[in-house]
Amino acid sequence: MDFHIIKQQNTLSNMISYLYSILLKIIFNIIFITCRWVVINEGALKNNKKNSLLICIWHCNLVYFSQFFKKYKYPVWAISSTHKDSQILARVLRSWGIKLIKGSSTRGWFNVIKKMSALFINKKSSVIVTVDGPKGPAKIAKKGSVKIANKYNVPVLAASATSSAYWSLPSWDQTKIPKPFSTVYISFENHFFDQKNISSEKISEYINRNEKKLYQSINEPN
Repeated sequence: MDFHIIKQQNTLSNMISYLYSILLKIIFNIIFITCRWVVINEGALKNNKKNSLLICIWHCNLVYFSQFFKKYKYPVWAISSTHKDSQILARVLRSWGIKLIKGSSTRGWFNVIKKMSALFINKKSSVIVTVDGPKGPAKIAKKGSVKIANKYNVPVLAASATSSAYWSLPSWDQTKIPKPFSTVYISFENHFFDQKNISSEKISEYINRNEKKLYQSINEPN
């Protein structure tokens, strides 16, 4: 195929991706403006704001946490896949002030290790990671990021999210999008992950335990 045709196709593809990201950002901003927020155990973040944390979440909750860190102005890095399909959301995250590390457990992992190591050596930057990403299986953790945190003695904190009403996208993780005027619930674990004998099972159990407590607190009568 002619080089100029390929270049034109790439330019058009980038333009379409850019327009989609703008539209997505507008939709998300409108939705979240109408939402009420309830944050459980926010002190786990505030008490460590000047230190590094590895914040572990499930991929289905990424939209909630991306908006949370924008709304509460908490500086954080996130890992973004190099796949072209992820670039639309990556543009939205950058516009919300979230810094990105390019790579994933399946592609560009060396760059992730290098960048996370540099951030954790400083002890001043936190990283949020979808431990079941980028392609699943859903809610089964991968231990790579936790092992990096452990190497640099960085605390690992589980976090969960949901809302009183939401849509689930037909994706592998069933990504949650809150419905307008719903209540968004964010929960941080009240103790750090025990980094002895790190395993995928233990990380999954740690996050699921926090998620279970979140749902229990929502369902408790006032």
